[in-house]
Amino acid sequence: MNSTRCRWTIARDGAAFRRVVPSPSPVRIVQAPLVRTLLESRYLVGGGGVPVRSDGKGRQTGLQAVVDKDLASAALAAELTADMLVMLTDGDFVSENWGTAEQRDILTASPEAISRLAFAEGSMKPKADAAVRVAQAGGRALIGPLERLDDLLGRNVGTEIRPDVPDGIVYV
Repeated sequence: MNSTRCRWTIARDGAAFRRVVPSPSPVRIVQAPLVRTLLESRYLVGGGGVPVRSDGKGRQTGLQAVVDKDLASAALAAELTADMLVMLTDGDFVSENWGTAEQRDILTASPEAISRLAFAEGSMKPKADAAVRVAQAGGRALIGPLERLDDLLGRNVGTEIRPDVPDGIVYV
């Protein structure tokens, strides 16, 4: 019997343990042309997929990795030259200094201004980074509460990142 050794990295996650894998930033979405064709044909397209590495000869190999959903959505939006990416979350706004006495909710920001702020790695940072990618590609990104999507689209709640914000950041 031939045995292969797995070299997993295990880390504590609260009282339990879990396997840890890399989380690379997506460079591009391999199936973006197919997604474009489906959208142009008026099909509703869902997400998901496997991170792959290309060998430069047209072959892809699956990776043991996790790709952040917000960054993958931004990569796809940029490739499709989408007008807008909507990211839904628990909070009403992206907030500078969240959870402190100095918290300020952001209504609108340019990609350059929002990039200068610090956000929690596993929380708002991927959403802010994704919004920057979309805005730098010429689109705009909305980040706001799932249960208030109509208000988010109507700009009554949530944060908008777009390239044409003259003052950099507009607070609520």
